[in-house]
Amino acid sequence: MRIRSRLLYIAAALLLALLFSSCKKEVPESVPGKAMDAADADGALGALGDPTREMRGVYIATVYDLDFPSKAGLDAETLKSELDSIVDDVERLGFNAIFFQVRGSCDAMYKSSIFPVSEYLTGVTGGELPDGFNPLSYLIEIAHARDLDVHAWVNPLRVTRGSPSRPKTDVTALAANSPARLHPEYTVEYAGELYFDAGMPEVRELIADGVKEIIDGYDVDGILFDDYFYPYPEDGYEFDDSATYEKYGGGRELGDFRRESVNEMVRLVYETVKAADEGCRFGIAPFGIWRNDDGENGGSATRGLESYDEIYCDTLAWVRGGYVDYVAPQLYWSFSRESAPYGVLADWWDEQVRGTGVDLYISHAAYKYGEDEWSFAHAVHELTEQVKHARPLISYRGSIMYSLSSLRENASGVADDLEAAYYRSVSYFKKDGGKYTYYGE
Repeated sequence: MRIRSRLLYIAAALLLALLFSSCKKEVPESVPGKAMDAADADGALGALGDPTREMRGVYIATVYDLDFPSKAGLDAETLKSELDSIVDDVERLGFNAIFFQVRGSCDAMYKSSIFPVSEYLTGVTGGELPDGFNPLSYLIEIAHARDLDVHAWVNPLRVTRGSPSRPKTDVTALAANSPARLHPEYTVEYAGELYFDAGMPEVRELIADGVKEIIDGYDVDGILFDDYFYPYPEDGYEFDDSATYEKYGGGRELGDFRRESVNEMVRLVYETVKAADEGCRFGIAPFGIWRNDDGENGGSATRGLESYDEIYCDTLAWVRGGYVDYVAPQLYWSFSRESAPYGVLADWWDEQVRGTGVDLYISHAAYKYGEDEWSFAHAVHELTEQVKHARPLISYRGSIMYSLSSLRENASGVADDLEAAYYRSVSYFKKDGGKYTYYGE
């Protein structure tokens, strides 16, 4: 990983503080605050040494060309211009890290010897990088020049994006060099899509090799897996991994076999990341509900889909096993959502991560501003309040916003709310007598 200059770091922090203070005069420079005691300072943002360096990340989605590129089939100069504009806006909005989707399916937004070039980049199956232009390489170059981190966001097991009405399950329609076409036995059809079978050791090795290729070839600051592991349930469909289960199940219940298969993949990837670059961070952004509390299982006070039982993700096993550096649960609900209140879940995740050495980032639903469910969001400053709620939590180290497009458009005032939240991260922490004081409400 690159080494940052301390002098540049100090200069950037001072410049950031000056910029914020000059453009946000209406916010008081100091208000009554609550001093963190020594234990809190060891855990909350005070443990960062400089609380203004909290993670302020943003997801840049490439599947379906959601955030980049604007459309498939663009030339190299246009792609460069779009990435330049993205980095300009990332910096303007106050972020310090980019989570760039480099593999939305079994494809690559970079030069790869394992996966074919993404059709979301080229517009065709089996195409080449446009004029040899490598989006990941260029993004790292321009982002690092502005002291912005870049994490490579990978969907490890999803092969195709389809639907029951428009299925994409024909492996012969994939690029000739696609691992799924070369090894159709690695795949399982489900609800019009193809998935890699995590129960196969060969698949887990493939995923780890793909991550190693990224780290060896690119100066990324981290690798992120999102919430897609076994597919989300669809009525009337069954994920048929019976042959794999019969071969490797070892007498375990099917659910336990699938969870342990995912655990083994995560553990292998973590070990691969650290062997390739000890400083590179590996994290996962799981679905926001692990399990609903049944009085015995230690789950959250929620009533929603459980990632533990539905997509076979035991996030707490990864945290307690020490084979993730961070988790960024997708808490894409509001404070007022009865079945999954944001505040309840933020507090629950803080308790689970506390004392493990794993950092807690929270993924927020910036994209929901303006939707019917969140029509109230700007009126109550939902995003600002969510960040403010999280900051005093012991395990919290920052937030990641999904996704960039809504923020660039300032949909229903979401960027205004984010600006208020991030301004406070600079001005509302002050150090006095060895303690950081949080100047929030």
